[in-house]
Amino acid sequence: MLPEVIEDISRCRQVVEMLSHEQVLAVDCEGIQLGVDGPLTLVQVGTYSGEVYLFDIHANRELLKKGRLGNIMESKGIVKVMQSCSNDSAALHFQFGVTLRNVFDTQEAHLLIEEHKGRQLAPPLKLDDICKIYSGKKGVSEFKEDIRAEWIKRAGGFWSQRPMTEEMIMYAAGDVTSLIPEVYENQREYLESNGLMSKFQERVGEEINYLIDPCMKARREERIESTVKRIVASISSTCPRNARISDFEDEGDEYRAIQRLDFTEAELLSPLMSRLKTEQIMKELNDIKEKLATEGESFYVRWRSGFRLRNYQRHPNEGIRKRSKEILEKIYDIALKYIYKKYDMDTSLIYVSGFEKEALRSLRPTGENDPSVNKIALRLYWMIMEEDLRKKVEDFRTKQINFTIPEGYYKRMKFFAARRSNVPKTLKMVATRFLDDLDQTFGYRVVPFSS
Repeated sequence: MLPEVIEDISRCRQVVEMLSHEQVLAVDCEGIQLGVDGPLTLVQVGTYSGEVYLFDIHANRELLKKGRLGNIMESKGIVKVMQSCSNDSAALHFQFGVTLRNVFDTQEAHLLIEEHKGRQLAPPLKLDDICKIYSGKKGVSEFKEDIRAEWIKRAGGFWSQRPMTEEMIMYAAGDVTSLIPEVYENQREYLESNGLMSKFQERVGEEINYLIDPCMKARREERIESTVKRIVASISSTCPRNARISDFEDEGDEYRAIQRLDFTEAELLSPLMSRLKTEQIMKELNDIKEKLATEGESFYVRWRSGFRLRNYQRHPNEGIRKRSKEILEKIYDIALKYIYKKYDMDTSLIYVSGFEKEALRSLRPTGENDPSVNKIALRLYWMIMEEDLRKKVEDFRTKQINFTIPEGYYKRMKFFAARRSNVPKTLKMVATRFLDDLDQTFGYRVVPFSS
């Protein structure tokens, strides 16, 4: 029997009243590029007895307020067991004014448990792997990977499609039924018996507010950066000068610290760290190239961001620059192919993923109606250019004299504003005004470029 899907406010209130007597609930959210701006479309809630309720926020946005579902999310008396809740938290906070409270985050619990066992930079895990470790079984829906591939490759607004299919419903339910009771109880027992609950609650607070409070985000990043520096210092002081990157375990703390270290920092530290970082980058690029050759589009489904590959194109090693560029172009090509299939001329940017936006930014159309570029991609490209520019304007208004801008982007903005440039009128107008504002602030064409 499928879980109940709730759209009606009165039914929502009835279910919330029942759930309000529970001490522990499993909670998850789905949406379209879910986060600060990405719309939340579904909230799943599971009980210890195995009942699951799916609250269809896409069908009725009032379920959280008028339906009182938000009361459950904000309750200090009910534990909400969630996996990596930062995006869920941001969506609830910014889109509905709902603040998550009393969360037991299974990802944060796992990382802290690993830390207590001696790890310094344990990698975050997928929900499926968390379930295998702490419950001894695969707990998520058997449809999970197939559905995930479906929405990445063919349906940008997958979690806004209605009616939901049986597979979608089972997928959504699986993400909560897998968390309680075994995963939650086993993790909680470890944390309590080892006196880790206070530190755990701090870490969960960071996770809840990571995309809400810049101070929380900075605190977490500073903590991780401090750990990286400590591990790198240990490598520098204890490893022989002829050490190779192959001497380190791929998912080990040392390898992960080297991976997180920027190559420019590595060059300043020592010849050993510079060489190890270069070897690590070459290994990473070779691994990606091999997986692309054997897995192709299946590998793309697991891809998240091209940031590191773009960064590697500044590396002093010509081989690294060339290979990272070739790989990124191949991945962009796959992304663009699916963009042409899954979107149309009415698609909103909210459906477009961050990496798809990266791929679209790689295009270089000659103008608003460049016939050499796919029409759908061209439309989305100019929408992204306007979105990016408005964010730059907002950043400038916030920082004023402390504002900086990448030189490459400044040149692109000048192209937008040029009298003969065939770009959308709104984009040209905003770019022209922004250039004037920069001139008045810093002097004519005197702009502080960021590195």
